[in-house]
Amino acid sequence: RSSDLCSLGGGKMAGSENRLVCLPMTRIKVIMKSSPDVSNINQDALLLTTKATELFVQYLATYSYKHGTGKQKRELTYDDLSKTAEESDTFQFLADILPKKISLSEYLRLLKNEEEGGDNEEVVNEVEIDVDGDNAEAEEIGRA
Repeated sequence: RSSDLCSLGGGKMAGSENRLVCLPMTRIKVIMKSSPDVSNINQDALLLTTKATELFVQYLATYSYKHGTGKQKRELTYDDLSKTAEESDTFQFLADILPKKISLSEYLRLLKNEEEGGDNEEVVNEVEIDVDGDNAEAEEIGRA
């Protein structure tokens, strides 16, 4: 099953340990080295971290698919991932990384209420505007 996922990615793997993982180990190493506390990374630690990352992403995708609305269309959607991060205690730490999308008009309404000193349960601190044709959406980044 893991080999099926690797073939979907289209990545070519060289070396015996790279056959065990699908994600590019060099990318994982760059992410690990971005921490100021890390200077050297043991190859075994890199391999285990890469494999753990793969398993985590696979579990998140499977859980989101099983509990999401995209199942009817046989697809995993961003909304499914966002809903999982918002509603599951296990994935709650991803809520800031996978924020729920809101419409631009909803964001502007929340922003106006915030400026007027209104009490909102959810206050948007920053947004990322995502324009798809005529449909503009804003992603909620911060929550108060």
